[in-house]
Amino acid sequence: MSWRFRHSFKVIPGIRLNLSKSGLSCSIGGAPFTLNVSPRGVYGTASLPGTGISFRERVGVSEGTHGADSSFLPTSDAPHIPPAATLPIPGRTSFPVLTPTPVEEVRSASTELLTSESLKELKRLIQTAYDEREDINGQLGDAHNEQKLASERYWSWQNGFLLKRIFKDSFALRKTDLETADAKIRELEQQLHLAIVTAQLEIAKEQAEPYFYMRDQFASVSECAAIWDIKLHQATDKFHERTTASMRVGRERVNFSLGNCELIQWEQQVPHLQNANGGDLFLYPGFILYRAAKAAFSVIDFHEVKVSAAFVNFQEEEGVPKDSVVIGQTWAKANKDGSRDMRFVNNYQIPVVRYVSLTLKSPSGLWEEFQLSNPERLERFLVAWNQFVASFIA
Repeated sequence: MSWRFRHSFKVIPGIRLNLSKSGLSCSIGGAPFTLNVSPRGVYGTASLPGTGISFRERVGVSEGTHGADSSFLPTSDAPHIPPAATLPIPGRTSFPVLTPTPVEEVRSASTELLTSESLKELKRLIQTAYDEREDINGQLGDAHNEQKLASERYWSWQNGFLLKRIFKDSFALRKTDLETADAKIRELEQQLHLAIVTAQLEIAKEQAEPYFYMRDQFASVSECAAIWDIKLHQATDKFHERTTASMRVGRERVNFSLGNCELIQWEQQVPHLQNANGGDLFLYPGFILYRAAKAAFSVIDFHEVKVSAAFVNFQEEEGVPKDSVVIGQTWAKANKDGSRDMRFVNNYQIPVVRYVSLTLKSPSGLWEEFQLSNPERLERFLVAWNQFVASFIA
């Protein structure tokens, strides 16, 4: 097809991702030039079609990956329990004036810093595709407006009797303008279709089986009655606040689900972790796509991500989720020993609920924390995650 209306169009090459026990490798483009990205480095291969002649040269250096370090939930009869945590109580000062304590915000670094060195070429390709699609979408909007105007001008004469017969040349021009506007829309829509990163993922059996099993367990996690994104930590002032909790957290409800990011077209759905204080996370085979905004994203090698979890005893004042276990009670205003502070007439009891926290971190600055209402579901997911990690060469 000849591009008559938008000469700067770039056909976005597809990517071929290969996941095996040695890690993730990526091939971008095809003959006569292919870019190969793997843990061993970035190589360019130039070839002359039909001759069998090719040339391969290293064009970049990638950093070695870090061994994945995922910790299981404690499963013994006496699990490690971190200090109790609580949200600020409604109607009560969140941060005491007398003894303010530092607030630690839970958030990842900027998307410019998060991308793994070995996946920067993949990010550049995705960014190029995104920019191209944004430009096409803008021009497509203008083209639809032009087509609407041309259609109104043409059909106002076509449905009439007099003008199209008196001004034949002008009527023919209106018809040509409408045909041109229709052709422009068809061309831009075809360009839009070609300006997307299409991924062909080839996964070795040793990695495919544990990955898809992990995905199944994540689907179970997504059915938790409540999932929160943890946005901040702050130590409490137990004396002035009259509380037994040593830490308060700021949190917001989010959803986990199976889905896809529109930046990469793949036939399979992947685990999607919604994030209220940062980018959403998409767990593709071999890498994590972190998307903070439409044009702000990172691609992180999963080897660099440390996943950990721990039980949390939480003083819950927003309603206990139906799949959670209440393990005790405390008072809104409590003495040092946990007993009721009798100086407060309207004192009331608060249920203490067993939750679980999930943390994802990387050396490049990824730091996301979540709280879930059902520890058992997350434990099964982490077992599956560790089995997937164990399928690779250490």
